[in-house]
Amino acid sequence: MPVEHTLGVEEEFHLVDPTTGELSRSSPPLTGGEDTPSGHLGPELLCSQVELSTPVCSDLAELRGTLSRLREDLAHRAERRGERLVASGTHPGDHTPTITPSRRYEEMATRFGVVARRQVVCGCHIHVGVADPELAVAVMNRSRPWLSVFLALSANSPFWRGEDTEYDSYRAQVWWQWPSAGMPGVFDCYSDYVELTQRLVDSGVLQDRGMLYWDVRPSEHLATVEFRICDVVPRVEQTVMLAGLARALAAHCVAEERGGVPLPRSVPELERAARWRAARSGLSGELIDPVTARAHPAEKRVRTLLAYLEPALRAHGDHDTVHEQVNRLLREGTNANLQREAFRVRNELHDVLRATTVPSVEE
Repeated sequence: MPVEHTLGVEEEFHLVDPTTGELSRSSPPLTGGEDTPSGHLGPELLCSQVELSTPVCSDLAELRGTLSRLREDLAHRAERRGERLVASGTHPGDHTPTITPSRRYEEMATRFGVVARRQVVCGCHIHVGVADPELAVAVMNRSRPWLSVFLALSANSPFWRGEDTEYDSYRAQVWWQWPSAGMPGVFDCYSDYVELTQRLVDSGVLQDRGMLYWDVRPSEHLATVEFRICDVVPRVEQTVMLAGLARALAAHCVAEERGGVPLPRSVPELERAARWRAARSGLSGELIDPVTARAHPAEKRVRTLLAYLEPALRAHGDHDTVHEQVNRLLREGTNANLQREAFRVRNELHDVLRATTVPSVEE
């Protein structure tokens, strides 16, 4: 029986010089956008960035194996060029990035100026199969109160230009500078979504529809909903956990829409506050419920999400895998903690890069 809610993941990584820690300025890019037996490897906006994309996966075990192979392939390629592959939401040091030589990326740099040149950030995008575009918009509408929890769980970018920003996810602060980042309002239907987004392109604000950078959106080319709010994370198991949560949330939203459950209403200001709070303190402080306008200890908010998604997690066989990794994060803290602990040993940003390096052989 075919799986209704399939999975796919895109992960972005930094390429750095292992001796100096500086961003790669190599040309041509590490990959030219080729397919491999495990998935797709492609360039990004900056020469110092590279992205992997998995094929469609049916379960978390398949996703884990695919991600491990793709990461290993990329790490090997980087090593052969004398570079290191780093899984951090930001590059921690000072940097002067180089735009990847392509017409589209060069046009983006011209149009958006310093905002484009500041995007020394790497995220994780999770695709969940939702074939009906009306349901895809419903997932976008219904999932928004929970996006801050995803950001808190994935937070992995405390350093920026050599300083501890005191944010667990400073990547989010940089990324939200794009005019189409963050979240729009609630859409009545798919045609409403298409009309508004096309106006953004027609107005000249966006270069094309590929620049719809919202934290969750219907994919432009695939029958999926794409969750885009997460930092890239160091360990494959953490990416798999986030994917399991995203699938459960999408499935639950679809079930509620089909069942006629009223849409929980929250205002954009509280949603922005919730996402900011998650970026600021990750799992160490409070997280905001934008529906009730109340703050709760981060662990309580995470546990509430797990309880909310319990039926969907069990239906997909993802319950134990997701809970194991979530519990580990709640015990140990975010990957931002990992970066800070690595830095404290010698006050060296090189140690942060080493702590977030993707190994060429899976550990």
